[in-house]
Amino acid sequence: MILLTLGGVLFTLTHLYPCFAAQHRARLRERLGENRYKGLFSLLVFVAIGGILAGWRSASPMPLYFLPVWGPTLVMGIMPIALVLLCAGQGANHFRRWLVHPQLLGVLLWSGAHLAVNSEARSLVLFGGLGLWALISIVWISMREWGRHPRAAATWQGTGISLGAGLALTALLIFWGHGWLTGIPLH
Repeated sequence: MILLTLGGVLFTLTHLYPCFAAQHRARLRERLGENRYKGLFSLLVFVAIGGILAGWRSASPMPLYFLPVWGPTLVMGIMPIALVLLCAGQGANHFRRWLVHPQLLGVLLWSGAHLAVNSEARSLVLFGGLGLWALISIVWISMREWGRHPRAAATWQGTGISLGAGLALTALLIFWGHGWLTGIPLH
C-alpha cells in the first residue's frame, strides 16, 4: 500500500505543480529548456504510474464499505463516457470547446465509477486520490483562467476522432488491457 500511495502522491504533485507553482515552473522551464523540462515531467509521471500499478498489484484487498448493487451498471455506462472525455483532452474537438476540461472530467468520472465497484482500501487511495486531484485541478484552473482565453477551436473531425479513440480504448480495456494492467480481467 505504501508504493501505491507514493505513486499516487508523486502523480498528484507532478500534475499540481504547474497549477500552484507557476512562476517556479516558468523559471525551471527556462533553466532546463522546453524539451528537458517535458522529459523530466514525463519521467516523473512514468515513475508515478509504475508505482501505482506495482502498488495496486502488491496491496492486499481490504474491504472498507458495502458496494451498491447498481455499481456494475453505473461503471458500464460511465466508463465509455469517461474514456471519450480522456481522449478529448487534446485536439480541436467540441468536447473541449463545450466542457473546457474534458480530460479532468474523464478522470473524475473514471474514479467515481470505480469507487462504485471497488470497496477496498487500495481503491480508495487510488481512485479517491486521483478523483480529488482532478476536482482540485478543475476548480484551480477554472479560477485562474476564467475569461482569459477564448473557447478552444473545434471541428467535427476532431470530435469524431476523440469519440472513436475513446470507444476503441473502451473495447481494448474490456477485451485485453484491463486484465493486463490490473490483473483483473473484465470479460
